[in-house]
Amino acid sequence: MKDWKKSLAVVSALAMMTTATASLNLNANAVTNDIYEFEDGTLDGATIYSGDRDGNAVDNASGDLVFLENGGETATVTVSVPETGMYNLTIATYTPYGDKTHNLLINDVDQGQISFVENTTGVVESALGMYKLNEGENTITIKSSWGWTYLDYIQVSDAEFPELSVEKTLSDSQATDETKRLMSFLVDNYGEHILSGQQEIYMYGPHDFEYEFEYIKELTGSYPAIRGFDFLNQANILYGSDDGTTDRMIDWANNKNGIVTASWHVTVPCDFENYELGVTQVDWSNATYVPSETDFDTAKVLEEGSKENLYYMACLESLASCIQELQDANVPIILRPLHEAEGSGGEDGSWFWWGKSGSAVYKELWKLTYETLTETYGLHNIIWEWNSYAYSTSADWYPGDEYVDIIAYDKYNCTDWSTGSAVLTHNDSAISGTFYNLVDMYPGKMVAMSENDSVPTLENLTSEKAGWLYFCPWYDGGSESTNFLTNPVFNVADDLKELYQSDYCINLEELPENLYTSYSLDGWGEQSPSTTETTVTTTVSESESTSDTTTSESNSTSDTTTSESNSTSDTTTSESNSTSDTTTSESNSTSDTTTSESSPTDTTTSETTIADGETLLGDVTCDGDIKSNDLLLLKKYLLGTEELSEQALKNADMTQDNDIKSNDLLLLKKVLLGIE
Repeated sequence: MKDWKKSLAVVSALAMMTTATASLNLNANAVTNDIYEFEDGTLDGATIYSGDRDGNAVDNASGDLVFLENGGETATVTVSVPETGMYNLTIATYTPYGDKTHNLLINDVDQGQISFVENTTGVVESALGMYKLNEGENTITIKSSWGWTYLDYIQVSDAEFPELSVEKTLSDSQATDETKRLMSFLVDNYGEHILSGQQEIYMYGPHDFEYEFEYIKELTGSYPAIRGFDFLNQANILYGSDDGTTDRMIDWANNKNGIVTASWHVTVPCDFENYELGVTQVDWSNATYVPSETDFDTAKVLEEGSKENLYYMACLESLASCIQELQDANVPIILRPLHEAEGSGGEDGSWFWWGKSGSAVYKELWKLTYETLTETYGLHNIIWEWNSYAYSTSADWYPGDEYVDIIAYDKYNCTDWSTGSAVLTHNDSAISGTFYNLVDMYPGKMVAMSENDSVPTLENLTSEKAGWLYFCPWYDGGSESTNFLTNPVFNVADDLKELYQSDYCINLEELPENLYTSYSLDGWGEQSPSTTETTVTTTVSESESTSDTTTSESNSTSDTTTSESNSTSDTTTSESNSTSDTTTSESNSTSDTTTSESSPTDTTTSETTIADGETLLGDVTCDGDIKSNDLLLLKKYLLGTEELSEQALKNADMTQDNDIKSNDLLLLKKVLLGIE
């Protein structure tokens, strides 16, 4: 059965290689379009009003309204459908008291959270997405979480499935061959199969790194295709240590032919005001990623030369060194940095410091991260995975198609927090409504379940037609509420075994042989834009102590457009570089004209003439050129991680005040950008 399954997966993939997309068209057979009033349903704690709770009429209301005030209150309607299948749900609500989030249950099974934006004009309709309903009667329940919401009615109609269509391309036009082959394989199987995955435990956890993987192997006969890692320790400049993460990644990819993905729980000092840049011996108890536990100002990361900026750039340097090891070993990685930024929804619900300053700052932080790793450090082995939610506000946090390759969703719906305390309940729904909401929200992107408590059952995945790219349960944390893999309240062993052994699931041994060297690239990048060629020449005369910069630029349509934003500036600068030199383009946010430059075949040269012993401002590396390497070395010096020679110190003193500080870094940046 397993050998046949492997052959089927390979044949299916080969059959799809002739096109640049993977697609799945699904249609419901039922004919339904019914409306159900909440005041006619079953209420637990909720109240019926003829208008609002103060006796005022509410525009567009179809009749009485049901008011959810406190957490845990419910309103349930019983609906009827002619046959089992997928149906669209539309709800009519009035939310004058701010944005609200609640839980949706179908036949008493939690389908995840739903959200409504503030509306003071009357009842409005909101699409909840597609959900599986059984033939005959079904219950649909709205369970209050934040409360203070008026419910009018819910409508049930035929499902209209979108096409799961994804191009074979990556946001990074210079992606390595191995990275392209991995992405090509993922596209070929999206919507046809689901890939199995598992997150490994952190260093110093309650068991060793292999515990979850050996449990899965013993239970199912297979290892997962994807292994989840975390750069928490190895790329943490405060208290981190080399826990062998990159070594295990290389082993998983090169020796076991597996797929690598990773998050990055990067921490900041709790007392950042009194933290001295460059200090690495910070106890874990004095570091955090929780916004309320630190005075770290996320918005200031975007201010070139600020303390927060220098700190984060040092963090990126640490991360880049790990990913460079992977690139040197020809290992591609699905990287999920700055994850779960929106948190509990909206602008101020983040669980992590990187979402602390809201969506606008977060998007620029993501772009800075993207540009620094791909352009400054030349890392092109990354498939960029961005974490979304399915809230009405979630798309506000999206950095943009040009910076993202895969959409991720983290599913934890076995724990009910609606009453203020955790209540564990087994829930193996495929949450197809969330899946298709994300498909609609981010067209052209694959959608993955990057973290989860329970793995949906095979029956739910297939009957709900939820085409998740992969699943990846979190590790066993050592307690009933955190043993996500082995506790049956989350994952029933027989259900997990059935999924792993099914034809629908692709496991480690079923990945194509020599995935990263031999998988076909047929159909790759057929719609890629044209390239750009740019030359920058810098000449410094012997008699000058400052650098004169002459820039010659010519460009056509670019493969990639990236942006970097200063929170105190009205100007947006787009940057891209090949090798270590810098090519720049500038656009003012109030201008109608934008110039962008980027290409995998860009050529950038820097030529400098200077007499021996002459000061060349900006040439921190003392090699006669002024380029991005000088900027990196100066940053390291300011962080206290590198020493500079006497000549380098003279060259680094951009302000000529005999004091090397962040102002010099900022001025050097401007010189490289051609704006000084």
